[in-house]
Amino acid sequence: MLWATIVTSILLFLLVMGMASTVDIRDMRKQLTNWKGICIGLFCQFFLLPFFGYLMILIFSLPIPVGIPLLIVVSSPGGSYSNWWCSIMNADLGLSVSMTTVSTFLGCGFLPLNVFVYSYAAYRSGVLYAINFGNIFISLAIVIVAISVGIFCSYKIDTPRWHKTSNILGNVSGLALIIFTVILAFVDDGSKSEMETANYENNIGDYFVVGIPCLMGLVIATLIASITKRPKPERLAIAVECCYQNTGITTSAVLSIFSGQDLQRALRVPFVYGLVQAVCIAIYLIIFWKLGWTKAPKDEKLCCTVITTSYEVHEEGGGVGEGKEEEATMRESLLKDSEGEWEWEEEEPRAKAQEGGDEEQATKA
Repeated sequence: MLWATIVTSILLFLLVMGMASTVDIRDMRKQLTNWKGICIGLFCQFFLLPFFGYLMILIFSLPIPVGIPLLIVVSSPGGSYSNWWCSIMNADLGLSVSMTTVSTFLGCGFLPLNVFVYSYAAYRSGVLYAINFGNIFISLAIVIVAISVGIFCSYKIDTPRWHKTSNILGNVSGLALIIFTVILAFVDDGSKSEMETANYENNIGDYFVVGIPCLMGLVIATLIASITKRPKPERLAIAVECCYQNTGITTSAVLSIFSGQDLQRALRVPFVYGLVQAVCIAIYLIIFWKLGWTKAPKDEKLCCTVITTSYEVHEEGGGVGEGKEEEATMRESLLKDSEGEWEWEEEEPRAKAQEGGDEEQATKA
């Protein structure tokens, strides 16, 4: 299905490029120095999550058309929509973007390595001949090029109009990729026999297992980030990045690995995982927002304020602020100032200097 691979690759490129173009370069630069947060997230994503996928294969004896796509999903780098979730729910967006970028480049090594090791451990050497690692590398290359183009465009065309346009492009492409995957995975071409249909319906329980690594990743990553005493918004970003995977890579890869009814079964895995991760992350972020872990005040209205307002705080000393409510509100109001400067940071020293000068004059008098 060469045409399906081409369509998937184009949609994947537009999705990643569109999301990368919305990145604030300042946040990404500052958070790239946050090596502790990035290392914790990468450990959870490339070591824990693939192992959880392998455990599901062993415990539930998943067949190859389900197990191999699951291993590819849990071994993939972070998905671009993880940045979107962190943005609208006010987790640490800068760390999320940095982790997505770093994990995509490291995924060139870790994705095939994890798939090779765990596929061999689960199914032995016979299945390795069927896995087209070349196509996996092509999918990774598409993602890397898309991120590079998106970040370059964000740097060169740093305007609200471009960010809005690229965000729409990414969202539309992502929706189109989901719809295209659903059509390939669930639309019956009429070639199934009654026996094949019965067998596939009896194995529908396999897909309930697909989402378990996502839940385990959220819980374990949150615990590790909490034990290491990372700031609360960082903990949320680490957990989201750990379990939110780029399912487009899996969709593209399985098109070259499987055929016939096995292809349909395999394509359902990234769709189901994508659905589970979206629902679980939404619930997870809302719960921890109400617990006061995000940069948004927990008493704000969800739809009217939290989702539509950014509480990112840019500090001169580097890094993203901890989300202090008063400071965020003051800075946001100053964004609307005609000069676009953080004028209040200079006003306080001036006021103190003026007060000191008045006192000195009064003493001389």
